[in-house]
Amino acid sequence: MDRRQFIAAASAVGATAFAGCTGGDAGGSGGSDGTETSGGSTDSGSSGDSGETVRVNVALAAEPWNFDPALWTDTATSTIGGLIYDEVIELTPDSELQPGLVTEVPDPVDGGTAFEYTLREGITFHNGDEVTVEDFKYSVDWILNPDNKSPVKSRLPFVEDTEIVGDRTLRLNLSQPFGTLNWWLTRGLEGIVPEGSRGDTADGKGPSGLATDLTQDPSGAGTGAFKFVEWKSGSHVLLEKNEDYWKEGAPAVDEFKFNFIGEDSTRLANLRSGQLDLTDKVPPKDFESLSGQPDITTESVPGNFTQVLYVNMMESEGNPMSNRHNRRAVLFGIDRQEILDEIFYGQGAVQKGPWYPDSDWTSPKLKEMQMYDPEKAKKELELAGNPDGFEMDIIATKGSWFKDEAVVIQNQLSKIGIEASVTTVDKSTLLNQVYSTDTWHAAMEDWAQSIPVATSWLDAGYADNNHNHNNWHHPSDDLEDIYAPSGPAAPDDAEGDFSNGHEWYVSKLREAQASTDEQEQKEIVWELEEYLVEHGIQIDIAYVNKLEAWRNTVNDYDVGTFQDNYRFVSKGE
Repeated sequence: MDRRQFIAAASAVGATAFAGCTGGDAGGSGGSDGTETSGGSTDSGSSGDSGETVRVNVALAAEPWNFDPALWTDTATSTIGGLIYDEVIELTPDSELQPGLVTEVPDPVDGGTAFEYTLREGITFHNGDEVTVEDFKYSVDWILNPDNKSPVKSRLPFVEDTEIVGDRTLRLNLSQPFGTLNWWLTRGLEGIVPEGSRGDTADGKGPSGLATDLTQDPSGAGTGAFKFVEWKSGSHVLLEKNEDYWKEGAPAVDEFKFNFIGEDSTRLANLRSGQLDLTDKVPPKDFESLSGQPDITTESVPGNFTQVLYVNMMESEGNPMSNRHNRRAVLFGIDRQEILDEIFYGQGAVQKGPWYPDSDWTSPKLKEMQMYDPEKAKKELELAGNPDGFEMDIIATKGSWFKDEAVVIQNQLSKIGIEASVTTVDKSTLLNQVYSTDTWHAAMEDWAQSIPVATSWLDAGYADNNHNHNNWHHPSDDLEDIYAPSGPAAPDDAEGDFSNGHEWYVSKLREAQASTDEQEQKEIVWELEEYLVEHGIQIDIAYVNKLEAWRNTVNDYDVGTFQDNYRFVSKGE
């Protein structure tokens, strides 16, 4: 997505990562505190015990913006949409792949340049129609069509076209070998919809700036465990169970009501009182006390939100971050553990580069590196030609914990002579500065990773797909060249003719993505990670744990780093 799409997405943002959430009013009624129930509803018991409707009341910190699976990118919509639709390839809470609407997770064919997916028999949409391979082809082709501006198109990398090769089999043809396509498909194709169901596009909210007939009302278009009933903007989304769902054991309740409650204290108060059954995003400061409540279950798992200090590497007047050694001084001058302890109450993991610190896909060299090293930071200041430090500005998004993080960083950097000012702005203003100007220095925000593959994050965070926030290249209409690379050159030992480091980086990443040898992939990934840290492309802070809580009456809720599973949730005494 480009800058304009990001700003449009962020203009109505709540407490989310670098993606905004807006909603459409699809009718219905109800308050946003999770207290209202429909006639005949009950807060306890199991479905069918007394003829009453069993509802699970869930609190989400943000509202969805678009129920077309080809147009959403935010966590809130994906959470609800995961009950309305089914993925083609599913990602389990244990970060494993399993077949969804298809019979198996296929291996690549033709030397890795194609994948063939065969639909299960007997799957029907909520309108009663059978899911066909033509529906499958339509769903993929619509995303691939650049005129539709689908923000998930980048999650189907190297897919050039589709081809029906059997009664129920669709072939995806690729421009190059790409062995991890199945992983990307878990977020690139979160639902198959009936052929023609999107109608014509219109102006809308969200990252694409477009809407379809499914945006506000996906009735009949899903295959999932629950059917769409209503979307009351600013209040809730109500779903009812799909009696004909194809998976055994689901659904186990009659209704899900997702209530949009941005205020942390309100969500927790309603959970404690029993007016809510489950809430996402428990604040770290409240997690311990909530865990001590006997009628509430809490869970802390490694999270997919990474806290990042983005830096502007463009050469511009007065920008200290264009100097590599200044960036490295900031990199080594930040005590990440202090940030994790003070702001997140220890709930998380300090990063050693861009990927998870305990992963085999994180460079062994980085794992051994001391990231907080004030003496090394001071040496970098000397190499930069300003041994007494410099002045810099940090912008941080209002709300959540971004200002707190920026202030801790401000205090830490002052100890090595770097004087940082902190300014808080709303998310759309921050994005506008990052994407439209070369006058900013650093920006404190976070970003959610959706695919548990290191090469995915190295692509989404740094390659040429419009997701850079560090101006390594800088998509913007207001700058002379919207993809002109900034920053360091390619390594001295780089094999090939590269005009800049970013060009080299993308080339090496594509080499890793095309490789079918895991060790070869890892070695390239390690090289790229080391390059990012060596040049201070961005300042990675920590992965914050995912903290969730629910009443003990809720059963079979499965929490994972990248995927939660609501489908089999039941509710008892």
